[in-house]
Amino acid sequence: MSELRPTHKSERLQVIDALRGFALFGILFANLYSFIGYNTYTPKEIINLPIGDRAVLFFIDWFVEGKFYSIFSILFGVGFALQAERFRSANANFSTFWFRRMIVLCCFGLIHMYCVWNGDILTLYSLLGMLLPLFLNFSNRALLRWALILLFIPILMYGILYYTQDAAFWGSLRQVSAGLQKQWGLTNLSLLEMRTSDSPKEVFSVNVLYAIPRGMSYLMSGRYFHVLGLFLIGLLLARQWLPKIRNKDISVPRAAIWFGALGLVTHFGYAFIKAKIGAGFALNQIGFVLMLVYNVGATAFALAIAMLIVYVWASDKAKFVFQNLAVLGRMALSNYIFQNVTAIILFFGYGFALMRKVPFASLPLFAFGILVTQWVFSRIWLSRFKQGPLEFIWKKLTYRSEKSK
Repeated sequence: MSELRPTHKSERLQVIDALRGFALFGILFANLYSFIGYNTYTPKEIINLPIGDRAVLFFIDWFVEGKFYSIFSILFGVGFALQAERFRSANANFSTFWFRRMIVLCCFGLIHMYCVWNGDILTLYSLLGMLLPLFLNFSNRALLRWALILLFIPILMYGILYYTQDAAFWGSLRQVSAGLQKQWGLTNLSLLEMRTSDSPKEVFSVNVLYAIPRGMSYLMSGRYFHVLGLFLIGLLLARQWLPKIRNKDISVPRAAIWFGALGLVTHFGYAFIKAKIGAGFALNQIGFVLMLVYNVGATAFALAIAMLIVYVWASDKAKFVFQNLAVLGRMALSNYIFQNVTAIILFFGYGFALMRKVPFASLPLFAFGILVTQWVFSRIWLSRFKQGPLEFIWKKLTYRSEKSK
């Protein structure tokens, strides 16, 4: 009996790590959007920002918002397929391993959500990831059918929310959060005041207060269904593309061009509408259009980007770029949390409290600065160790006694 161990460096697919590194960069842009203080502005204040700030926000809404977490979601499905393939080859118990892996990831997510930043995505991924084994033996046609159904549900959820918006159910968790805020004596403090406060308790309290209604906001936006649908797209793409990737037998599919064009057009509309109304969500006719172009555009653009990057990698062009993106992607978990820890030091009251003190036009400078720092750290770390620090803990707690039969 041979013990099943974590994937060795020589077994890793560089393009998958490079895509993770690329997605990390986009997620950093999207998150800094919030850290600089977007959620503390009113729609009127957003509309009246200086032209430089509005240009950066427009760029993010057009080219970044929704697309990179979509790429990450697709890659999550690909990762699931790769792990399942390894376990099938070793004739080992995959389901037990995968559930343990998701439980450990959920623990990381909960710690990150409550102790670092309430904008965590790891908890959502881990909980939805537990459903993936249910789809493992589905045919490609069934996977595609389920993915399309799940990707359509956010549109359906918007209709339900529109006609039941006054129902107490939708605000139930916000009421719990408001009650807790009152109990803690923080009722008169705004989000900005708490986030930039000299009191660590007030800064930290936002994570708890905003994490409580987060689950309901995911239901209202249909995020649960959208992300699970993207997982299934990733599983389906892995079945179709992994054999070709291993042989570098990739051509640009016509679908990538059409997806890219659809994503560019629809998300230009999303960025334009958002710039006009100063908000990304509204329960009216304009809000419906906003939601529709967001969901369609983010998914289509993410697929196009992923397909085109795989094609460029297979053509052996830009090797230097892929090598360096892969350095970031091999430590995706550590780098994701490191990004947010760095951001809270810069923008929250724990550190320099720069929220709303720097313009949105400075966002690219912060993003590139953090990214370069991460790249240097990742390169040094991986020259000494096989895995990132959090990846080591994750795999140590996951690979315990998985042995082939």
